[in-house]
Amino acid sequence: MKKYCVFILMFILMLFVAGCSQNTADDVELNISAAASMTESLTELTEMFAEEHPNIHISYNYGGSGSLRKQIEQGAPVDIFLSASSIDYEKLADKDNVDEGKAILTNQLVLIKPNEGDIDSLDDFIAGDQVIAVGTPDAVPAGSYAEEALQELDLWEQLEEQSRLVYTKDVTQVLILVKEGAADVGIVYASDVIDEEGVTVIQTFDSNLHSPIEYYIATLQNEEQEENVAEAKDAFYEFLSTEAANEVFENYGFQPVE
Repeated sequence: MKKYCVFILMFILMLFVAGCSQNTADDVELNISAAASMTESLTELTEMFAEEHPNIHISYNYGGSGSLRKQIEQGAPVDIFLSASSIDYEKLADKDNVDEGKAILTNQLVLIKPNEGDIDSLDDFIAGDQVIAVGTPDAVPAGSYAEEALQELDLWEQLEEQSRLVYTKDVTQVLILVKEGAADVGIVYASDVIDEEGVTVIQTFDSNLHSPIEYYIATLQNEEQEENVAEAKDAFYEFLSTEAANEVFENYGFQPVE
């Protein structure tokens, strides 16, 4: 009888271990590199995605799209790239790093100041001697668009000569510098200031002053990738194009690509 009971207990234990092993095997890890301006929207969307795909666990690396692209080119283990720049997306595509990709969102460029700041327009800023925070153009798409806009207005070289430009690693740092008063104004995306209590938008730049601001999603090539990871990438890729995802993006100031 005792041997029978021991046998039953061992059998149950084997089933339990097998079940745990199966659950572990079903879990999938996705590494996603994404533009810093998408942080808040992706946080909400990831929670929504997890409700339908509890076995897919997502880790994010946020930053300037140019810097993220260079990391991918250097071999960083990234499954999906969300870029705020068509240029960085196309550079990866040209090197056959992209498996599937497309533009999914658009955005606007805005000038911000601290809530207590006394600058009320770009002209007001130019007339003084204060400093403006922008993303580093070579690494941060928002900085590249800002440079284009200010060049079209014949202001970029003037601000450079006067040492009034403060370069940052991403738009998040622009927000921090402006909120803390380390920069008098800054240029970010309209989506960056949704529900942001520390800053005030004082001007929206005409879209004709810069290249179209488009966000791209790309699943990246990996010939040695397991099938379940490839399926997880496809699932998230399709999820970000759904109507539910577009509604969330719109709540954060983005507009879906028509």
